[in-house]
Amino acid sequence: MKLREDPDQKVESVPVSLLPTTVHDTYIDDECEKKKASEEPVVEKTLYQRYRLYLHIAAVLLYTGYMIAAWILHGKKTLVASLLWAFVCLKIMFYHVPTTILTKPLGWFFSRLISFAMRFPSRVRWIVSVAFTVGLIVGVTLGLPVHKGQGTLVDRVRSLAGMCVFVLGLYATSTDRKRIRWATVLAGILIQYLLGLFILKTSVGYDIFHWISNLCTTLLEFSNTGFAFIVGDKVAAMGTFATSVLPAVLFFASIVKIVYYFGGMQWMVKKIAWLMIHSTMTSGFATISGSVLVGFISMGVHPQPLVTSCVMSVPCGMLIAKMRYPETGEPVTKGKVRIPPAPEEECNFLHAASNGAAQGIHLVLLIAATVLAFMSLLALVNAFLTWFGNFIDIDHLTLQLVMGYIYVPFIWFVGVAQKDVLTVSRLMATKTFVNEFVAFGELTTPAIADSLTDRSKHLAVYCLCGFANFGSIGIQIGSLGSMAPSRKQDLAELSFSAMLCGTMSTLMSANIAGMLM
Repeated sequence: MKLREDPDQKVESVPVSLLPTTVHDTYIDDECEKKKASEEPVVEKTLYQRYRLYLHIAAVLLYTGYMIAAWILHGKKTLVASLLWAFVCLKIMFYHVPTTILTKPLGWFFSRLISFAMRFPSRVRWIVSVAFTVGLIVGVTLGLPVHKGQGTLVDRVRSLAGMCVFVLGLYATSTDRKRIRWATVLAGILIQYLLGLFILKTSVGYDIFHWISNLCTTLLEFSNTGFAFIVGDKVAAMGTFATSVLPAVLFFASIVKIVYYFGGMQWMVKKIAWLMIHSTMTSGFATISGSVLVGFISMGVHPQPLVTSCVMSVPCGMLIAKMRYPETGEPVTKGKVRIPPAPEEECNFLHAASNGAAQGIHLVLLIAATVLAFMSLLALVNAFLTWFGNFIDIDHLTLQLVMGYIYVPFIWFVGVAQKDVLTVSRLMATKTFVNEFVAFGELTTPAIADSLTDRSKHLAVYCLCGFANFGSIGIQIGSLGSMAPSRKQDLAELSFSAMLCGTMSTLMSANIAGMLM
């Protein structure tokens, strides 16, 4: 039933003077806020605020002069530095210029593109979308040249078939198949594949992520410097888990807190809106944190597939969550993210660094305690299984051996070399039932690392790069439950499903990598 509009009803108009003129202006929408703003005491501007425009112009000119010298001296080697220069210059520009100079043309272009596509019937649009996505993935996968040592064309076909099998499996286990939005699924697969193609097969993508991986490796050297100052060079060079991984985690936690102090973390969080509890938990299981990433690199894991997997697993984790638990309505958080204020306001970046180090201690102790407890429990379970197996003449019966066979069909469909399928399956079992630190520790041992092919080692990193294990279930329920105590029961009910979806996300990321290797 349509409501009749009242022609005499007046609609309040907003004066033009109250509209935002730059990206940092606020929209005053009622008289209370205007009165509150007028009652606030006038604070005298600082020297930086008075001359901010001129300081920014000087900084951009100096930075540009530096980059011109770098371009002349090093040419193509300055790709990453050039991208960083462009980002900084744009960021400074939008402090003084409205973002509409970019958003309006882009909005006009995409609105025209969408309106053109909407002229066709929905069935035609659907057929074209499916044909384009499938044709692009199959054509590129089979058309790229195969390099020696990175597998064969048959291995790529196995990875491609595995992607189809995993999607069908998710459809079969969905809680509501009718509500699956296949456009979202297709878009997620296409974005993940294009990310993999950009990172693994283009020089620009390779250079960017090679630079990021080198940056992570360089961070380790700084953490080792601080640790060696405390315990001495001999202890710092021992190469154990406690002396190589934990200091890197502590150091990186301090860096993250400094970035948070300057507003970098808040800016990144605002660009990503997590929708639904299950999607949030799946995303947490499907990837790893920055501090743990640095820890894995310190264990000897190749940094580039680690960084690549972290990026590729994000869209994959979201599409898997949407298939497993489709949305039944419009999310409350759609299109906006609210970041709560920090409980303590740091006075400067040194204060932030010390707070980050204090918080990092809790993370380090949590990692150390979890690894210690689960390694001991695993040894206990393996001892019991070995004792039990001796009665039927089965030697060295372990949990990894039993659960490794369950993962065999999944790892085979990932595209791992056939002779390495069982070995990688056992590593996946270790990661699921113990944790990823122990699994990566086994992967980097000479006995396993030397026996695997280059393709198998790279795909194993993609498979293991995630928090999807039983130990992380308790951590997620505890951390998310502290933020939303009323939803703890929902978190507990969804945790196992989210862990399985996180595992599937890492396997599908390995599928994409296997199709492109």
